[in-house]
Amino acid sequence: MDYIIFKNIFYIIETIGIFSFALSGLILAKQKNFDLVGVYIVACVTAFGGGTIRDVILDIQPVYWISHSEYPTTLLITVFIICLFKKFSIKEKWLFLPDALGLSLFTVTTAQMAYEANLPIIVVAILSTIVASFGGVIRDVLCQQIPIIFQRNTPIYASLAFLGAIFYVLLTDFTPFPMDINMIICSFFIFSARLIVKRFHIVLPI
Repeated sequence: MDYIIFKNIFYIIETIGIFSFALSGLILAKQKNFDLVGVYIVACVTAFGGGTIRDVILDIQPVYWISHSEYPTTLLITVFIICLFKKFSIKEKWLFLPDALGLSLFTVTTAQMAYEANLPIIVVAILSTIVASFGGVIRDVLCQQIPIIFQRNTPIYASLAFLGAIFYVLLTDFTPFPMDINMIICSFFIFSARLIVKRFHIVLPI
C-alpha cells in the first residue's frame, strides 16, 4: 500500500515537472515565433531532456517518458491548440514560474531515484543539478539564448538544485518522514528559494 502511494506521488510530481518544463519551452519558442514543429521540438527536449539523461545514467530502461506515451501525446495536442492562436501574445516573463517549478520537481525526483540507487550524497547532488538544468540549457540553446545557468549577474539557479538534493538526502536520512513527504517538502523548499532569489536578485558572489 505504501509503495503504491509513493509510486502515485512520484508520478504526480514527475508529471507536473515534465509539463512545467514543457510549458517553459513552449513559451520561449512561441516568443521566438517558431512554427508548430519548432515549438513542439523545443517543448519536448525541454520536458524530456533532463529525465532522459537521468534514466540513461541510472540505467533505467525504458526511459521514463517512452514508457508513458501520454506525455508526448498530450504535449502535441497542447502545442497544436496553442499554435492555432497566432495572435496570442507570449511574454518572456511568463517563463519564470514554470521553469522554477520544473527545476524544483526534477531535482527531487532525480534525488529520490539516485538515493534509491545508493549513490553518495555528492553524486546525488551533482546528478540532480545536471538533470534539473539540462532541459533548460537545451531550450535556451535551441532558441539562440545564453542558458540561464551560464549567465553572470543572474539570480542563483543551478545551485538551488544542488542544495535541494542535499536537503532531500538529509531529510530522508535524519527525519522520520516517508519519502513522498520529503519530496513534497524539498520541492516546496527549492521553489520558494527560487522565488526569493529572483525577488531580491540574489547572485553568486563570484
